[in-house]
Amino acid sequence: MQISRSGAVGLAVAVAVLAIGWAPGAQPRLAAVNPVRPVAPDDVHADPSHGFLVLVEGDAALYENETEGPMAIGGDVRFRLYNAGPNNPGTYTLPGDDRPTSFVVGGGLDFDRSGTGTLSVLNQSYAKVGELGNATVLPSGGVTFVVPTGGDVNTRPALAVQTSQPAESVGGPSGFDFASLFALYRQINADMSACASTVTLRDQNGGEPWNGTDPVATIGLRPGQNVLTLDAARMAALDTVNPLAGALQPGDEAWLIVNVDVTGDYTWPVPNVSWQGTDPSRHVLWNFTTSGTITLPPDSGTVWGTVYAPNATLVDDSAANVEGAVIVKSLVQGGATSGSGGEIHSAPFADVLTDCATTPTTTTEPTTTEPTTTEPTTTEPTTTTTTTAGTTGPTATGPTTTAAPTPGTTSHPAAVHPDDDLAVTGAPVRGLSALGGLLLLSGATALALTRLRDRRGPRRHDLRQTE
Repeated sequence: MQISRSGAVGLAVAVAVLAIGWAPGAQPRLAAVNPVRPVAPDDVHADPSHGFLVLVEGDAALYENETEGPMAIGGDVRFRLYNAGPNNPGTYTLPGDDRPTSFVVGGGLDFDRSGTGTLSVLNQSYAKVGELGNATVLPSGGVTFVVPTGGDVNTRPALAVQTSQPAESVGGPSGFDFASLFALYRQINADMSACASTVTLRDQNGGEPWNGTDPVATIGLRPGQNVLTLDAARMAALDTVNPLAGALQPGDEAWLIVNVDVTGDYTWPVPNVSWQGTDPSRHVLWNFTTSGTITLPPDSGTVWGTVYAPNATLVDDSAANVEGAVIVKSLVQGGATSGSGGEIHSAPFADVLTDCATTPTTTTEPTTTEPTTTEPTTTEPTTTTTTTAGTTGPTATGPTTTAAPTPGTTSHPAAVHPDDDLAVTGAPVRGLSALGGLLLLSGATALALTRLRDRRGPRRHDLRQTE
C-alpha cells in the first residue's frame, strides 16, 4: 500500500489525536469554547455549526409548528405543517447564492410520510436538500417548490421556499459535516457532564439548603460559570425555582450549566424558573448525556435555555416553546396527525465555557462566605467535601460576597461518556511529556512512511488506481 506524503502526515496526526482523546485522565477541554458554536462563534463560515439554531444529526419529524432561526438536519425530514426561518434566517450565505440559507437537509425529503403537508422556508432565505432523487424542483414566480417527482406547484406534500431559488442552488452543497460536528458536540457534552456542581439550590426562603423534595426552591449564582446537577428524582420534585434575594441570576455576569443526570428514556418535567425571557435564556444550557429519548409532554411549560443532548432523540409534544438552541441526535416536533410541538426561539447559549473545578463549593451561609476551590497542585479531585446538588448550601447568593473561579487553575475530571456505569475522575495523569512523546511518535511515523515511499518509488498499478 502506497501513502502520499500528505496522507502520511494526515495519518500520523490522526493517530496522535486519537491517542490523546483515548488516553485516560483529566483534560481541560472546556477552556474557551462555546458549546453551540465550538470553533469560531463569530464566524458562520468558519464554525462547523454555521451559526444555526437547531442542529440535528439524524432524521427529523417536523410536524408542527416552527423554528424562528436556521435549521440543519443531517438525515431525512418528514413534515406536516411547519415553518423554518421566520424572524431570523441567519447570515450563512454560500458561494454562488445571493441569500442566506436557513434550512438544510443532509438527506432527503420523506414525502411518503409527510401526508399532504407543507414545510415553508421563510424570510426570503434558501434551502439546501442533499438528496433530490425522489423530487422535482419547481421555481415558480416568487416561490420555489420541491415536490415528489413529476408533481406540479399544487402537489402536496411540498417544501415551499418563499423566494425564487434556482434548482441547482437547492441541490447544491450545504457546507455541513454532521459527523464531525456531532463528534465534537458529544465530547463537549461529556466534558460538561463531568463538571462538579458549583451551585446548589436553597429552600423557598433561601435560608437552608433545599431538601430535594419540596416543590419550591431558590437559586443564586456567583459571577462567571455555575454548574448545577439534578437527577431524575430531584427534577421531578421541582415545580418552581425562584431567585434568591440579592443574588445573581443568569445573564451577562453569570451563566448556568444544568447537568441533568438521567439515563435511558426520560420524560422531562420542566420546572418554572427564575430566568424567564430571551436574554437570560442565552445564559442557560440544559445538558443531557442520555442516549435515550427525552420527551416534553403536552402539559410541559416553556424550556428557558438551550437543550444540549447530542446523543438523544427529543420528542416535543408540548405547545409551549423552547427559548434557546436545540442540539439533538434526532427530533420529533408535534404529532404526525395533530398536535403542536410549539416554537423554538432564537436564544442560543452565548457564553464561553471555562475549565471545571474538581471540587464543588461547600458554603452554607448565603451572604458571608466565599466558595472553596482546589489549588493547582491538588492531586485528589474528590474529597469529603464533594457533594451533589441539593445536599449543601449554595455556592453564592450575592454578587458582592462571592468570588468567581479562576479559569485554568484546576483540571476537570475525565469525560463521562453517555450511560457509562462508572465516572472516571482524577487528577491529570498525562503531562506535557506524554503529549510531546505522542507528537514525536506521530512525526516519526510520518517521516518513516514518506521515506519508505520515496525509497520504493511508485508502482504502476497504484498509479492506475489513482487516476
